[in-house]
Amino acid sequence: METKNESLDEDFSEIQESDDTDWKVETSNVREKAIRQREKTKALRKALDERDAKIAELEKPKSEKKAEKSDDELLKRLDKLALKTSGINEADEVELFEKWKTDTGRDSDSIVENNIFKKELEDLRTAKANQKATSNVRGETGGSEIKNDPDYWIAKATKNPDGSMNFPEEMPKELYTKVLDKVLGNSEQSGKPSDLKFYNK
Repeated sequence: METKNESLDEDFSEIQESDDTDWKVETSNVREKAIRQREKTKALRKALDERDAKIAELEKPKSEKKAEKSDDELLKRLDKLALKTSGINEADEVELFEKWKTDTGRDSDSIVENNIFKKELEDLRTAKANQKATSNVRGETGGSEIKNDPDYWIAKATKNPDGSMNFPEEMPKELYTKVLDKVLGNSEQSGKPSDLKFYNK
């Protein structure tokens, strides 16, 4: 590799000694070339350092890699233990914990003991409890199973001014006959005719 001094000597040897030489221009040209050479040297040094780091990583003993992996596994187990002892098992609560861990970089114990985290967790649980209570008031709990029961839709039906029944639009079409049979069966037992109107055909 050409040294810096050799490069400068070569530059000076190219300069013709004559009376009309503009030494300021020549000096500026040599300086610019030296700066370019220095930048190239920096880039080469950086590339060599990166290559050495990769080689060192590849040559790292397997025992060290295993130790790093076992440390990660241990941290995961500690996280699970902290969540379990704090009663955090719902997906949205675990998501809140993970967000705190990412944002703060704290360990699991300091997160679950943090007052601000506890307040956010409490707010989350309160919001879920309120939502559940509201759906109980509306009589919509029970998931899809209860919605397959004709009594569910009969209970949600409203009476039109002319006395006929008006069923919700979201009632599945496949339940029409079951609901109809149920209503007609009830009207036969009571001895009263029943007019039905479906508005979701």
